[in-house]
Amino acid sequence: MTDTLSLDQLRSFVAIAESGSYSRAAERVFRSQPALSMQMKRLEELVGAQLLDRNGRETRVTEAGEVLLNYARRILDLNEEAISKLSVIDTEGSVRIGVLEEVALGPLVDVLTKFGRFASRVNLEVRVNTSWELTEMIDRDDICLAVANRMYSSGAVIPLWNERYVWVMNPDYPLLNEDPLPIVMDPMSQPCPLRDAALGGLDDRRRRWNLVFGSVSVAALKAAINAGLGVGMLVESEVGPNMRVLGETDGFPEIPPAEIGLLRSPGATSEAVDCLADFLVRHLAPGSVGQAA
Repeated sequence: MTDTLSLDQLRSFVAIAESGSYSRAAERVFRSQPALSMQMKRLEELVGAQLLDRNGRETRVTEAGEVLLNYARRILDLNEEAISKLSVIDTEGSVRIGVLEEVALGPLVDVLTKFGRFASRVNLEVRVNTSWELTEMIDRDDICLAVANRMYSSGAVIPLWNERYVWVMNPDYPLLNEDPLPIVMDPMSQPCPLRDAALGGLDDRRRRWNLVFGSVSVAALKAAINAGLGVGMLVESEVGPNMRVLGETDGFPEIPPAEIGLLRSPGATSEAVDCLADFLVRHLAPGSVGQAA
């Protein structure tokens, strides 16, 4: 009988290769370290080559391992693509989904694009707004699903991932010497616990501040920061090349991460909504196949 590579073995191997550690890989694939070691021993026996070089707490991929790693990623991607496509290909309907502007790009748009390609009979209507507005829209049944900061919702939320926020400024302007410190953030008229926590941290340090520019638009905030109007708070992925990230050594408190989750309207019960919700969780939730390492 021809020997075959197990998807489970390949998934564990990729996790070890990408994390560089059996312990971190074990957390990622929800297995014990001894179980991973046994899997890798059997995999090396199957291919007849050493794949991993374990040196203390760190693990590196050997030359043979690099060859297998390339194949393993392709095999796992093809397997996931086949399952994903077959699970949604016959679904029909329409889904209105709201997305927080800060996370509208990156992995989320890739997943939504993939869903649209696989589920060609499902019409997607994407609305971009603040987490507070998206939560209100869910409660009013204006949208079916929302990917937003879970802290605004009192209902059930499926956790997806955490977003890190940072203080940023244009280094060409001497803003740190100003008193009060000019701030660029969400307007005070809008609920924003992250903004309140960040500014509360400045208050704790007895750093006076003044909100000189307020907007719920990430693009507008970035433009104001680049123009040197003040120090702002952005999700880490939105930090531009001409911005300087500020930290504790600059006198700025750490901003708590935003817990991004999937919200669902109680009235959204169609098969198309079920299909998209399952697809998002499958690709974005902690420990999912599609989640970035």
